[in-house]
Amino acid sequence: MSKGRGGLKTETYSFKIKNSLNELQEHCRAAISAFATLEQSGSQAARLCLGKFLSDCQGASMVLWRNKDRKLGKHLRSVLLVPGNSTLSPAAFSGLRAVIKEREKEREKEKEKGIKKNKEVEKKKGVEKENTGGIVEALRDKKKESALEENTGQEEPTAFSYNPGAKLLTFRGKNYEILPLFLAVRDLYSSLPFFEELQICTERLKKEPQDATALFQKAVLMYKARRFETALQLTAQVLKIAPDDHRVWYNRGVILSELGRLEEAIAAYNRTIELEPAFEVAWDNKGVVLSRLGRFEEALETYEKILLRYPEYSEAWAGKGSILLAFGREEEALEAYTTALRIRPDYLEALTSAGSLLSRLSRFKEALVLYDKALQLAPTEPRLWAARGFVLSEMDQQEEGLQNCNRALELKPGFVPALETKVKILSEIHRRKASSFK
Repeated sequence: MSKGRGGLKTETYSFKIKNSLNELQEHCRAAISAFATLEQSGSQAARLCLGKFLSDCQGASMVLWRNKDRKLGKHLRSVLLVPGNSTLSPAAFSGLRAVIKEREKEREKEKEKGIKKNKEVEKKKGVEKENTGGIVEALRDKKKESALEENTGQEEPTAFSYNPGAKLLTFRGKNYEILPLFLAVRDLYSSLPFFEELQICTERLKKEPQDATALFQKAVLMYKARRFETALQLTAQVLKIAPDDHRVWYNRGVILSELGRLEEAIAAYNRTIELEPAFEVAWDNKGVVLSRLGRFEEALETYEKILLRYPEYSEAWAGKGSILLAFGREEEALEAYTTALRIRPDYLEALTSAGSLLSRLSRFKEALVLYDKALQLAPTEPRLWAARGFVLSEMDQQEEGLQNCNRALELKPGFVPALETKVKILSEIHRRKASSFK
């Protein structure tokens, strides 16, 4: 059965979108990789990385602002929430085109110089081979090649420079900030996995701009992509339509907390609780934020209030335990963690916190039992292996403790707690060996 024209057009358009997304992914990945290398490179390598970074940023810009298919570009920008004033826009990017062209010219010149020098070396080799032979010829060839390598390694004067500390590119006396460009590419890249879901929301909003559910879903997707500012703006739009939706206020609190705007986060959680007192997770999050602000009395009061309502809420018991520990009330904290684990035996954070506290109280056998349970839930968590290694060392099981530290370092090379415990264990092993020879 043949497809109608409408079906073919839809299929072709979907194919174009898929290709465009692949292009964006390649350009963004390459740009992010070049930027990371740029921060660790010397000046000559930095010029190469900078050229690569700018070229791929421009490539992403060209996909989003297609001259030959403006409708497609507009659709991509709408779905991915790329604003018209983005640092990836042609207007914002126009000044950097001269830098890219200059870098391309430099690369061509470098290639030409390399070709020319290679020809000169080959020519000199031919002359010398006619006049000399054997060992003398080989030695001179080696010297010439060494000199050529030294010359090609020398830096040529350049029209631009880059300051990695300030993330500032200077080109012919004019400064360009590179960090905003990198952040725009990073945000774009992090949004690509959610394109299909974002597209559904976008289509719904085209039909009904006041669709609060679609806006809210888009905010959640932006949060998942770690585009917190954009997610926050979307929640503000939703609240204009549905000002008394406790779920939106709660999510706004979560986003504000991620942005470090803690006082505003508490206000959002308070509004959530006001609208829906039974929404227990808002109480828990409020307690966490209050503790981050050092307002421990208020945090403890928050946890106690929610536990009066919901005495089987394990997260609140664990939160209360962390606050009691901050007050130095260790036995009460341990009791709170134990209650949390009675309600929810597989609660990883409670297992870890209780294990740490038992270790602190020198109750190492009990701590080891909890760490073993925690490792069954998270066998690749380096902090658990390091903590277990410390407990074993305190129990005078040095060899097993060392193995645990090594496992932690395999999972996370350079992990400081594991390194510190490993040094402690090796020192003890060395001390014992030394004393045995006396």
